[in-house]
Amino acid sequence: MIVLVHGSVSGAMLNLEADMLQREGSRIEASGNVVVTGEDLTLRADYIVYDSDTDDIWAAGECSLTDARGEVRAASLSYNARRGDLHIQDGSFTAYEGSMKLSGESISRYGQEYIRARSVEYTPCLGTPPDWSLKVEELDIPVGGYGQGRDVRFMVRRCPLLRIPWLLFPAKLYRHSGLLFPEMSHGSDYGYRVGLPVYVAVSRSVDATITPTWLTDRGLLAKGEFRYCIDHDRSGLVYVEALHDRQGGDVGNGGVEETTPERRWFFNARQMGENLNWDINMASTPDYFRDIGVFLNENPLQADRSFRDLSLLDDSRVESLVSRIQWVDSRWGLSYALSGRFTQDLTTDDNGQTIQQLPRFTVRLRQRPIPLTPLKASAEIGTVRVATQDSIDAFKNRAFVELSLPWSFSPYFTFRPYVKEYYRDTRFSETGGQYAESSYAEHWLARGATLSTTLYSSRFSGTLEHQIVPEVSLAYRSRYGGNDAHADAQDIFPEILPGDEWDKVFDTELNLGNYIRDASGMSLADLTIGSAYSHREDEWREIVLEMNLRPAPCFAASHRNVLDREHTGPYTTVEHTSKMSLSDGRGDMISLGYEYNRLDTKLLTAGLLLELGKGFSAGYEARYDHLEHDFTVQIQEIGYTSQCWAVEIRRKAEASDEDTTSKTTWSVNVRLLGMGDIFQPGTASSGDRNDDTNP
Repeated sequence: MIVLVHGSVSGAMLNLEADMLQREGSRIEASGNVVVTGEDLTLRADYIVYDSDTDDIWAAGECSLTDARGEVRAASLSYNARRGDLHIQDGSFTAYEGSMKLSGESISRYGQEYIRARSVEYTPCLGTPPDWSLKVEELDIPVGGYGQGRDVRFMVRRCPLLRIPWLLFPAKLYRHSGLLFPEMSHGSDYGYRVGLPVYVAVSRSVDATITPTWLTDRGLLAKGEFRYCIDHDRSGLVYVEALHDRQGGDVGNGGVEETTPERRWFFNARQMGENLNWDINMASTPDYFRDIGVFLNENPLQADRSFRDLSLLDDSRVESLVSRIQWVDSRWGLSYALSGRFTQDLTTDDNGQTIQQLPRFTVRLRQRPIPLTPLKASAEIGTVRVATQDSIDAFKNRAFVELSLPWSFSPYFTFRPYVKEYYRDTRFSETGGQYAESSYAEHWLARGATLSTTLYSSRFSGTLEHQIVPEVSLAYRSRYGGNDAHADAQDIFPEILPGDEWDKVFDTELNLGNYIRDASGMSLADLTIGSAYSHREDEWREIVLEMNLRPAPCFAASHRNVLDREHTGPYTTVEHTSKMSLSDGRGDMISLGYEYNRLDTKLLTAGLLLELGKGFSAGYEARYDHLEHDFTVQIQEIGYTSQCWAVEIRRKAEASDEDTTSKTTWSVNVRLLGMGDIFQPGTASSGDRNDDTNP
């Protein structure tokens, strides 16, 4: 039977369906599979009494109610459709906003302003049993204010860990200020570490965390983190830590400085944006990472579960800190870039000879057709100030313009001849006694041609095809006026930045690419090989071979090999890099990498991540130096991650070298859902490039 009823005040239409219905005035009784529906309301129960004058509903027997504010499951309940008042007996209430779930003996909600409960369990977790919860005997929550709980037990799944007679907590339906879970670790260079983070929710998209941290061997460390999110594309972080070192003035444990400084600090600022981004890193001492290191922790609730490379700020052997800032824009067919780069040399206590690039400005004309001609043109102009604190100060200017004539002819060939004019100069305001002149300039001409084609096989194995891309190019470059070998005594153009060493070039380059592609065009496997023949030196240069495999989402591998020879000897490997990763749908992952350089590097990296089940995981990362016959870094991790709870126990061991002693660090990182989490911005990619590189 179906009855349509108008609420007396709200005017909302309610639809009642039940096996049996009885009406007496404004009172309606319904029993047997009762369903009440209305605007933003669905109520199911075995028995319901509804008063159309007051909009009061009484329900009993496997009740379930859904309205705009949340969901209810209860043995019995009363509900006012006009005010939203709700009383639950032996049930649960889940709020849509704020990730709050209450379940227990008695729960009352008065409109949107107040919740009162008795003998209940509070949790933001959705699982059963919840990963963590608070069992409270008496609970009062004025929404938007501060709630009070009496006789509170902190539970991890079904195990009680802590009992508190009285608890005061923020009761906002969004992020709120308060104390976070303590930070704990032990390191061989600082002793035990205990920090208590104080979280401040400045606004919905801005927060700060201040963490006083006690290091038993070094003193009180103060650190703070400020995070902001401007919009979907722009977010950032500012982090600073400072320590008045108890061991200041003591003899150091190796490194650049002989004694430990009394004060130490570190600053990090990052922003990712569509047009403006930066990554600023500065330390008070060159031994900052060799000694204690930084305490900027990643959040395991948001961390990438795939194995990451050992990060710059987590490596005690880092030799420099690079800070970058860049603004980019594009309009009217031109692209603009304004950037800066500051480097802090961590291998010396004097940064006065380190070259800084502040600022760099570039305007680029992307390739475009010249009207009424088959020609295409591109151009670029830029300048950069290069300076050191103690010696040189100069502006390096550069420009080029290129004309090309791309020509495609049947069936698949493309021929592209080009000519390119370069200009570059260096103008000193301070030479530091290193250069005889205050101004240097030169003009280069490059010309060449490229012939390429693309060939496709017929489809095989259903949807796969083989693509072959051979290419041959001829390149010639020389400087007007001669003296175009950087080893020439008369060629004294200042070589300040990497890529300043330009030589005369007359090369023929050969490249061959092979690709296996699926129906979507994605490459499942590729193999490229290339080399160049120098007509000036009458010999072949190094051979570069690169291979990538991506046959399935669970597997990826890459290999790069460089072969060269001495004089007329055979080609042998001078360097190669290999990487491989294997994963499955559960999250298990194995990663391997090997880096070889004939002169100074034989380094093996390996990682293993295993999902043990029920949220538990274990991981291992290592770097093994074949030249030193020792593990330089080893990391072991075990963690637990769920919908609203994460804990990670981590051990990191670093071997000694000529500058540092060995060190071992144990750490425990715990996060609860909603405790100060909005995002974790990644390291900004500057997109900066050295425009003076060898073209």
